[in-house]
Amino acid sequence: MKLEIKTNFDFGKMANKLPGIIEKTMQRYARSSATGSREAIDSGVSPALEESTLKRRKRRGTGGSKPLYETGTLYRSIKGSSEGLEMKGYGFLHHTGDLHPKTPQRKFIQISQKQIMPTLDKFKKDLKDARKK
Repeated sequence: MKLEIKTNFDFGKMANKLPGIIEKTMQRYARSSATGSREAIDSGVSPALEESTLKRRKRRGTGGSKPLYETGTLYRSIKGSSEGLEMKGYGFLHHTGDLHPKTPQRKFIQISQKQIMPTLDKFKKDLKDARKK
């Protein structure tokens, strides 16, 4: 008796395509992180601005009561690219709380909750498509 097994997948083909799939997924995560970070700023990041900061903004003529959004420069600089999440350098310092001793940490860098599942679904689909013969 001879046993014959046929497959409808090729892990070798998938292995060859894996670097590209990972690269594409990382780009999607970077774009989703940019969106999520802007969404966090839009919804208002904690802690709220102190009264002294609001007065200083008013004197400068920039106004606004949202943390991390005085002129919009940081907000507009947040982008997802093939290199990852990009923004003005001081944005990361705000996130970590390392900007200035009196400046509180404001964790705003996050993935968009609206885009996380579609990003994962696309990754799974790419893997499934890559293993087909």
